[in-house]
Amino acid sequence: MRNRRLSLVAGTLRKKEMMAVGFFLFIALLLSSLAIAQEASLVDILATKGVLSKKEAQKLRKGAGAKTGREQQALIDLLRKKGILEEKDLAQLQGPTAPVTSAAAAPDLTERLSRVESQQQALLTQTQTQAEQQAKAVEDLKETAVADVKKNVDWLSRVSLFGDIRLRHEGFYQDGVDSRNQERFRLRVGARLQISDELEGGIRLVSGDPNNIISNNQTMTDVFARKPINIDNAYITVRPGKTIGLEQAFFALTGGKFSVNFFRPRAIMVSEMVFDEDLTPEGLAEDITLFEGKGVVQNVKLTGGQWALKEVAAGPDAYMAGEQVQLNLAPTATSQFTLAAADYYFLNSKLIAQERNRNSQLTLTNSVRLQKGQIVRGGDLIVPDTKNPIQGFVGGFNIVNVGAQLSVDTGYPRWPFTLMVDFANNTQAKLRKENAYLFGAGIGQTKNPGD
Repeated sequence: MRNRRLSLVAGTLRKKEMMAVGFFLFIALLLSSLAIAQEASLVDILATKGVLSKKEAQKLRKGAGAKTGREQQALIDLLRKKGILEEKDLAQLQGPTAPVTSAAAAPDLTERLSRVESQQQALLTQTQTQAEQQAKAVEDLKETAVADVKKNVDWLSRVSLFGDIRLRHEGFYQDGVDSRNQERFRLRVGARLQISDELEGGIRLVSGDPNNIISNNQTMTDVFARKPINIDNAYITVRPGKTIGLEQAFFALTGGKFSVNFFRPRAIMVSEMVFDEDLTPEGLAEDITLFEGKGVVQNVKLTGGQWALKEVAAGPDAYMAGEQVQLNLAPTATSQFTLAAADYYFLNSKLIAQERNRNSQLTLTNSVRLQKGQIVRGGDLIVPDTKNPIQGFVGGFNIVNVGAQLSVDTGYPRWPFTLMVDFANNTQAKLRKENAYLFGAGIGQTKNPGD
């Protein structure tokens, strides 16, 4: 029973503790052999327990003359060299109180072994507690890291990046006029951020002359001078829904600098009869869905815009106020038809004409009146003179616009068919040139390369 207990303790202690246990094992075995006259040799027992190697045991057996004398001394010398016995241990063995009986040594040995076993159990408990704490910390770190990744991925999924670069050569050739060749590029880069289901923001930066409001092309010239980058879009759109008790938002309000929000018919290219495709107005824009269905009538929408044209410190500003009604139909399973009617009213439009006095990049195609009363007809070259600047347009602008577009699915994805018509009338024109018409048809599309 005692030997099995010693073996269990020796298997769990560290190296230094093994040395002490070896000494106690030696004493216990020695005393036990004296008390019960065990036939087995101490050398054999210590070799079996792993205290002595086979080579050391054989050497002790060969050099031992008597089991009770030389073998014990040889064992003591060997255990001393191996560091198992210390000077104080030898003093106890050689002192007046040695030898002791097994009955006297057993309580002291049991007490010391119990104390070592208690220390070992406390160490094991502390180690287990630390391991559990480390495991919990690792799990908490994993959960936190996963939560952060999910949060970051969620924000990344809400951001849409877009942009393009285009290179172009422009050649102008005419009899009797020197040829002109231009190398140009266009850069556009932007991002949209879907902050929530009800809030969106967007920005876009573009190349080009900031004074040219309908082109982002930049001419390669001026001896490698750096080219400007301009703010083309900077807006916020709000679509209130659940925050005001609605299951689905039917109203959107946009503020800032944005693309034209009114419907314009297209056949391959969008109609630019009233508003240029590259125009990015500033101010407010609204979109309201009045009706939405699944039959022939798909939806009815109302679109509005209040655009800030020119702000002046002293005097009235120039604005554009427009409204448009859109009707979207599905006459057949393979066709879509859109009809839109709008009115665009330009308030204090003379400020637009006067802007040409300082901005040479603005192109005026309407008739203007100079300060001294002369009229320059639309289409003629206008070169403002500081002594006789532009005073304003000959007439005002209230444009009634009607557009329609028919799209047909031909059964071939690369070859849709589109038919469009656009009409505009300026009710405030003065020189009997108040109407404009545009017709277009297209087959195919320009969405994908090769179409």
